[in-house]
Amino acid sequence: MSIFRVAIHYGVNSNGFLAYDTDTKTVTIDLPEQEWIDKVHAYLNEEHTIENATGLDTYERVQVKPLESLENFKLALTRMWVAIDVQVDWSRPA
Repeated sequence: MSIFRVAIHYGVNSNGFLAYDTDTKTVTIDLPEQEWIDKVHAYLNEEHTIENATGLDTYERVQVKPLESLENFKLALTRMWVAIDVQVDWSRPA
């Protein structure tokens, strides 16, 4: 079993984490309020159209199902702040 964990937060000091299981392709969401857990869960279970950079000023439009793979999961997380106001803290330990 391989788990990818990343810290997340919303608001001023509402901290938590995501744990993505690469074997089962499921995610565990740990946040202080159920409303925000539901927002993250809904976002990660929807398909998204993302403009993915392929160069300094070139992009390709891709359809991403976040839980389909670790690569898709990470790509969707890069757009989560804009979509639902939950920020990924890439450099903070989870």
